[in-house]
Amino acid sequence: MEFKNYKMEDIATFSQGKQVEIENQYTEKKENMRRFLRIIDFTNPNEPIRYVEDFGDRYYAKKDDLVMIRYGSQTCGKVVIGKEGIIANNMFKINLDNSIVLNRYAYYYLKQDIVYNYLRGSQNSSTMPSINFGILNKLEIEVPSIDNQRKIVKILNDIDEKIDLNNQINNNLYEMGDNLYNEYFGKYKDNLPSDYNIVKLNEVADNFDSKRKPMSNRERKQHRGIYPYYGATSIIDYVDDYIFDDTYLLMGEDGTVKTDDGYPVLQYIWGKNWINNHAHVLKGKNISTELLMFALRKINIENIITGAVQPKINQENMNKIEFVIGSDSKNKELEDILKKLMDKSKNIIEENKRLEELRETLLPKLMNGEIDLDKIEL
Repeated sequence: MEFKNYKMEDIATFSQGKQVEIENQYTEKKENMRRFLRIIDFTNPNEPIRYVEDFGDRYYAKKDDLVMIRYGSQTCGKVVIGKEGIIANNMFKINLDNSIVLNRYAYYYLKQDIVYNYLRGSQNSSTMPSINFGILNKLEIEVPSIDNQRKIVKILNDIDEKIDLNNQINNNLYEMGDNLYNEYFGKYKDNLPSDYNIVKLNEVADNFDSKRKPMSNRERKQHRGIYPYYGATSIIDYVDDYIFDDTYLLMGEDGTVKTDDGYPVLQYIWGKNWINNHAHVLKGKNISTELLMFALRKINIENIITGAVQPKINQENMNKIEFVIGSDSKNKELEDILKKLMDKSKNIIEENKRLEELRETLLPKLMNGEIDLDKIEL
């Protein structure tokens, strides 16, 4: 399989996004408005949509357009695709000559670790990493025939579509759990049935300490740890005492502690994880952790947050949270259903991990010609 080398400056131009002040961003779409795409819209799938004035096609990205994030210690050089709207000024659109390279092929090419690390290594800011057009212009991209580009895109895109479908199924499972909890307990505020009770969080949950402690060189090890929120993981140092190996619920302690609707940021985890000090680690007592999670998912926590600059939920305030549960038999009835839902959710997430590993294994092999597609029909 033959490849040709091109510099990005020979096959692409770039369109800077639009700066829009926060007061000119809206949660409801009005006349002559389009969706506004920010970095967080690509990093957090649960982020509420915002809308801005229609500034024209110069700043507009279609779903198949390639967009690169310019700034951020974790996002600088990250390439994204698949959303439509006016892009913010901390991103730019990559306009490719599609007679030479397809957008989706370039998307996968630029996603490679070797390319991402090159771009990040080429910037020279130690405070706020950034990618400029000059850096990207000099990047060389290896391009096979259009026919083989389509084959590569299909292989990788099929995996991504399966992951997206799994994520949608997983979201539906959570929605089912929310509806079930509401049907059993959530709809009751006054005139509780005789076998129902309002309980405080500390009565039905253990709160474990996830704080780090200083480590000597002898104690330092490497492990994959959870950095709440939304399942982000990274390889970090850890101490054995701070490993959790069970099913737990993470609740935001500081920083991102609530959604825009005032509900707590929660993450259901299992297996062996090191958890940093930005989360409360909860486990159900007298009720299952699954029932605890769905009870908390719709608790408004605005009144227990402290800190105007850095929102925080301390343990004392957490113990003020109240919600409704039922008798042991009523709880058990719902717990059995919720456990089955979350078992399905865990299987889906584990399958997605395997699919992601498969994609990351195939990606460099497809891009360097190790897998010859000339004689493969797809």
